[in-house]
Amino acid sequence: MNPNKLTKNKSYSRLFLAIFAVAILAVVACSTTDPEPTPYDREDFTPYAGPPVFPMIFEGTFSVDGEPGQIGQTIYAEFIHGGSPLSTTIEAGKYAQVILGPVSTDDLEQGIIHFYLGTRDGVHVTAEETWEWDTVGQPTNQILNLTFPSLPEN
Repeated sequence: MNPNKLTKNKSYSRLFLAIFAVAILAVVACSTTDPEPTPYDREDFTPYAGPPVFPMIFEGTFSVDGEPGQIGQTIYAEFIHGGSPLSTTIEAGKYAQVILGPVSTDDLEQGIIHFYLGTRDGVHVTAEETWEWDTVGQPTNQILNLTFPSLPEN
């Protein structure tokens, strides 16, 4: 057997396995049995037309009832339809990597981002601060200090 052909077959096999693994991971990551609860009405959704809008990447300090926030707290942000992934604080009084951009025409028209401490299942506290969206030409870091009146009560 030709050694070049054997090497080529091994390369194709590895490529196939890599593509298969990525496909399985994508299916598992996007699968859920529970709907994601949200305080917004997601029934009336008109996607934003055109290429995706560049996101804002929020970071800053956060306080709870006048004291620096604790390590291990979850902070996230939402428009009406678009929302950030959950960000867990790893330093007392600081948060980072709250990343989001608008995904619907309502997000762009309303343009107000709200910030939350807690989880999306309804157990959360809203920050006193909001952010008015302004479209940017590239992913943009934004420092915003957040104030929460209390920790979420379970």
